[in-house]
Amino acid sequence: MTIRKVLTLISLSIILLTACEISNQITDKNEMDKFIWNIQLAGYDFQRYDDKGETDYTNFINEFDKFPWIEQLENRNKMSDGTSPTLSAKDLKNNRDFWVSIAGDKDKYVYLVGYVYPKEIKGFFGLGKAHTKRWCEIYLTENSSNIKDLFKLFFNRQFQDLENEIKRLEKYDELEAQN
Repeated sequence: MTIRKVLTLISLSIILLTACEISNQITDKNEMDKFIWNIQLAGYDFQRYDDKGETDYTNFINEFDKFPWIEQLENRNKMSDGTSPTLSAKDLKNNRDFWVSIAGDKDKYVYLVGYVYPKEIKGFFGLGKAHTKRWCEIYLTENSSNIKDLFKLFFNRQFQDLENEIKRLEKYDELEAQN
């Protein structure tokens, strides 16, 4: 085999490998452009959840509507520890999460709505280099239609509108996200 043929084969191999790598990168980016969801049932350990796979607004809200919220709330109230029932959606493209949970009892309950997003945090006393952390803000509502409206904004990636609307609710807490 001549040197020219060897160089041609090497060149073709490099082009093929590069093309495969680019194809993999495109596939990886497409894989990231989706939403996934999970469930935590009453009493689960805080790190335990059931992955449910890919979703969209319509399917997520269908699951929200048929979820046994009151039954799960009553189960949680019989336990001494563990999570409250929670449905969570994650936007893989933007590294944001939006979740809903419930607290109270069957006669008087409230939904907790959590929004997890990247937030720039300033250093010590506002000095020093800022860094990004995953931040969680939690709000309260008794109205399930509010929740559906907020999830629609989340799934449409209208984050500024989501942040504006969620801030109209009563704030419960905010803290650095644990996962």
